[in-house]
Amino acid sequence: MGCLFISFFSCFNDTDDSVTGFVFTELSPTDSNNPNPFMGTMSAIETMPYTQIPSEKYVIELDRWDIPNDRSNPEKTTDNIQAAIDWALSEGFGQICLPKGHYLIGKYGNDIYQAGIELNSNMAFLLDKDATIEMAPNNKWNYCAIAVRNNTHVVISGGIILGDRDNHEYTPRTNDGSVAHDEGHLICIEGDSQFVTVENMILGKANGDGVLIVGSPRGEEQNLKNIVFKRNNFSDNRRQGISIVGGSDILIENNEIHHTKGTSPQFGIDLEGAGRTNKNVIIKSNYFHHNTGGDIVNTDGRNILVEDNILKQGEDSRYIDGPIVYWKNADWTIRNNDITMITTSVNNWNGIIMYSNDNEKTNPNTTYVHDNTFNNCGFYAYKGADLVVRDNYMDNGHLVFWKMDNMTIENNRVEHPNKCWAYRFLEVKGQANGNTYNGEAFEIPLQPNTAWDGCWIN
Repeated sequence: MGCLFISFFSCFNDTDDSVTGFVFTELSPTDSNNPNPFMGTMSAIETMPYTQIPSEKYVIELDRWDIPNDRSNPEKTTDNIQAAIDWALSEGFGQICLPKGHYLIGKYGNDIYQAGIELNSNMAFLLDKDATIEMAPNNKWNYCAIAVRNNTHVVISGGIILGDRDNHEYTPRTNDGSVAHDEGHLICIEGDSQFVTVENMILGKANGDGVLIVGSPRGEEQNLKNIVFKRNNFSDNRRQGISIVGGSDILIENNEIHHTKGTSPQFGIDLEGAGRTNKNVIIKSNYFHHNTGGDIVNTDGRNILVEDNILKQGEDSRYIDGPIVYWKNADWTIRNNDITMITTSVNNWNGIIMYSNDNEKTNPNTTYVHDNTFNNCGFYAYKGADLVVRDNYMDNGHLVFWKMDNMTIENNRVEHPNKCWAYRFLEVKGQANGNTYNGEAFEIPLQPNTAWDGCWIN
């Protein structure tokens, strides 16, 4: 493991009486084995991805706007940063820069929501690499440190955003007494927002998600789209690294998403529309580790691509659910990923598992799982259909299918000490060829219209 934080949290010692008694634990380390490792804080991007953002830059003048940068006075800090942003936009500036310092934010929104900073269309909010925005301790169910609501062509880049999970107060909710408080997020992208980029950031210690994407209300047309997350370090968020609850045309690339732990589901990325539509999402070249629930879960997403990722269970961690989990009415392509388990989960040694139930599969689309490497784990799917599994390598792994229709199983290489554990089938229809077990041909006599039972161990 590589060490992430060295000296730039020394500003935590520069606080006034308003923060005396704060608990702070450092963010968990990134992994030096990441092929594209993180070495600390990052500068904001310089080239804007959207021509709609004016090129004029404004560096917020802390004295002029009376903005504390010593981790004090969160209400004043929030109001005055917001005032500076709004003024700069009214003057025609497009790239608004926050100087180095530690900015404690948060103010009353309503009885269950703690408000932060809101960004408008056609702007970039660029943090100095030594700038930290931190949500002040609160007792609210919800918060958004940075919010983009129904706006377009927005960039958020550079520095650090932190949540309050080390110091959050779990006041019971009045209507049911719940203290889950799992909706405190670092960046919220909501409504009809489009063309939003989050890049070169550290996003840590949210009481809920590092990033929450929520589209239009259920039953309405979903217009939230064209969102990019690139080269970010998601660390120690309590519920999720990224939650997608209604959105399309989303790219998640070259991020490290790790040490998600605290309240369910605890996944690195969760695609869960909750009555909204998730589609056309690319999850590419990311590095996942130490995510307690699992790394990627897809309950309902359509046309999702997961490729070239490393999903690695840490030596001092275990999955509850598993690296990759999905439900049968989701459809996606999972290819060229490296998946490693070192301890079992509640789902046994399954690097990919497809959940199901006794209802018919209503999505006619096919899921493709190919050219992946499974290290000490395998793939299990049950009570579903329309699945192509080909050209995967299972090192001490397995392929297990139960009550599956329209299966294609081709050119997989499975190595395992027990043949009957390596390939297991019960009531499976489809076709198979070219598969091997420990380097030798392994016949799987599937037929399209007749269910076949192979070796099966409960």
